[in-house]
Amino acid sequence: MFSRLPDNLQSIRQHLTSITVLLLIATIPLFYGCDNIIGTSNGDPDIVTEYNFNESKHSWEPLFTDYNIEQGEDMELTAEYRSLPEPLNTDENAHFISAINRSDDVKMLYRKEVEGLEPNSTYNVEFDIHFATEVPSGCAGIGGPPGEAVRVIADASDIKPEPFVDDMDWYRLNIQHLDDSAEWYERVQLGDIANSRECEDGFEYEIKELSSSVNHATVTSDENGRAWLMFGTRSGFEGQTDLYYTHVRADFREQ
Repeated sequence: MFSRLPDNLQSIRQHLTSITVLLLIATIPLFYGCDNIIGTSNGDPDIVTEYNFNESKHSWEPLFTDYNIEQGEDMELTAEYRSLPEPLNTDENAHFISAINRSDDVKMLYRKEVEGLEPNSTYNVEFDIHFATEVPSGCAGIGGPPGEAVRVIADASDIKPEPFVDDMDWYRLNIQHLDDSAEWYERVQLGDIANSRECEDGFEYEIKELSSSVNHATVTSDENGRAWLMFGTRSGFEGQTDLYYTHVRADFREQ
């Protein structure tokens, strides 16, 4: 009888280990398309805002800036919630945005106010953005290549991102011109919209993912724990750009 005791103990240990693993898995929350997720360890963000646009618009609002008032009608500015194009899954939805860049500088953007932050607190913000782009790498274009010259940008702000009209009758982005405009633009870039195909392979939609550094943006929440998020593109390609945004995530780490 005593010779079998170690085997029984080993069996009990294995059984308890299996139960522990199952309990740990059961307690891991699955969040996708949620507004707020609370971090669970020192290595996690304090707050995560994550949006799956196949599920909903999630109240993101489009806006366009950096073009002359007189150019507006000719730029075919378009923003809609619509199905993804082929060869992607056309049963899934996304935020579509498009413009003909006659100003050689147009910004095609989305914005949203977020809640649930600690009041009057300063956060570092990290972005993860997924979008469908048909533009291959290495193509020539007017003013710049249609892929590499269209830069993806993202920022967080304590004021609502919106256009204002400058002295030359141009729509400008207010949060860019609060301080040094060129420095702001360099800071907020994540990458470009060129996909994995080469130009000779032709145009075909693919999903591309871009992520920023942990300290990409800094924002201080208001007395109600609110702040603004913004993402989109700034174009140096003087032609038409069409994009479908499928997923956006912003991680907040309190300073």
